[in-house]
Amino acid sequence: MESDLNCNIVSCGAVLTEEAITTVCSHGFCANCANQHGLLGRGSFACPACRKPLNESRVCRQLLCPSEEWKSMVLCGLRPTVIMECAGRAPGFWSYQLANQLLVTLCLPAVLACHVERGHVC
Repeated sequence: MESDLNCNIVSCGAVLTEEAITTVCSHGFCANCANQHGLLGRGSFACPACRKPLNESRVCRQLLCPSEEWKSMVLCGLRPTVIMECAGRAPGFWSYQLANQLLVTLCLPAVLACHVERGHVC
């Protein structure tokens, strides 16, 4: 089942079509939000979705529609077990993203209404 990847900044939610800035904690962001939250800089920072401590080695710019040439080059020299391990992790990332999108779709309106109606402050 194909699905879109959305920016994990709830107020953005942009559909990511060409690239995503991904984190070791399995969050994905558009380039604008990643820039705005300091994910593309050096030093230490926190994931804007879960607040996990990060640094530049734990953030990666991913091409979402890589060319066949890129796919061939990136896999060259890797052992089949490494390739299979990496491929095995991809469904987990997508499952996590789909679950988050479902939560946002189902829960966010109720949470916002509760905050507005009852005067809650985040």
